[in-house]
Amino acid sequence: MTQSIRYLELVIASDASALYFLVMIGLAIPKFLEAILPLAFAIGALYTIHRLMSDREMTIMIACGASITSIGRGFMIFTAIMMAVQFLLSGWFAPMAVEQLQKTRMDLKSHYATLMFREGVFNNLGDSLTVFVEERPSANELKNLMIHDENGNLNVGQQTTIIAKRGIVNFTDETQQLLVYDGTQYQRNIASNRVSRLDFQQYSLDVPAEQGSVTTRWQEPDERTFERLFLAKGKSPERDLRKKDEFMAEIHKRISTPFLYSAFMVIILVLTLTGSWNRREQVRPIIKSGIIIVMMQALYLVIYNEAQDKIAFNFALYATAIFPTIYSLWVIHRYQTKGI
Repeated sequence: MTQSIRYLELVIASDASALYFLVMIGLAIPKFLEAILPLAFAIGALYTIHRLMSDREMTIMIACGASITSIGRGFMIFTAIMMAVQFLLSGWFAPMAVEQLQKTRMDLKSHYATLMFREGVFNNLGDSLTVFVEERPSANELKNLMIHDENGNLNVGQQTTIIAKRGIVNFTDETQQLLVYDGTQYQRNIASNRVSRLDFQQYSLDVPAEQGSVTTRWQEPDERTFERLFLAKGKSPERDLRKKDEFMAEIHKRISTPFLYSAFMVIILVLTLTGSWNRREQVRPIIKSGIIIVMMQALYLVIYNEAQDKIAFNFALYATAIFPTIYSLWVIHRYQTKGI
């Protein structure tokens, strides 16, 4: 909801169509799924096992001689499928969606930038640039305009006033320019108070970037597909190399996150299928499993945040996911072989 409100505000401010809003919501879903799927998987597994226990289906299977291994085989197969889905989602689909989402937001900001030149009013651009437009025949075309620079941003030490018959707003990936045609430029020297005049056929000036910059962005690690996270000295940009720890943390997060599924699943199997069964207390192992899973997820996120600054924490990402899996499998094996 919070992301949706931000996108909606951007669409409204840019006077864009509702299609842009729907596109941004759709592009935000893969990143949302990447974060929420492990917990959603655990909730679904807990609910399924709880239903099997409350309906006595689990009791019947155990009475017929089914072992914990045979009962959990179906759950583990589904776990393996979800691990593959998570790896593909976090490795490729989510980063591509985030990258496209950022491009869409930049397109909207570019559209918003053209709206700065409203007709019939004085538009303030930056700290000292004022633009008046009499008419806007189209989105990027201006007619009969005046530009006044009070503090000498266009020409150092000069107060500048430009009057032109026509102008075009020109936004590219790297620059924002206003092209004006068939006009006159008046300049007053602030020191000597002398005024000069220049008639021109074409003149260009830069639009202040803070009013809707659409410049080339540096891509964050979460916007890059898995293979683009690996950096090579001499081939990667210097800024990427300075952020090497963040790239390494992102790589290890994408590899280790799928193992959370197996950890969650075996913990649920251990707490729900081992020990004595009591109908009045069958909710207790479900609650214990939920608490442990939430704590593991929180610990995993904390470790990931630390790994972005300290590369040694990357090992802890694997430890958080793999060690509980190994220990839980050992508990299941011990329970079945010794009946404990």
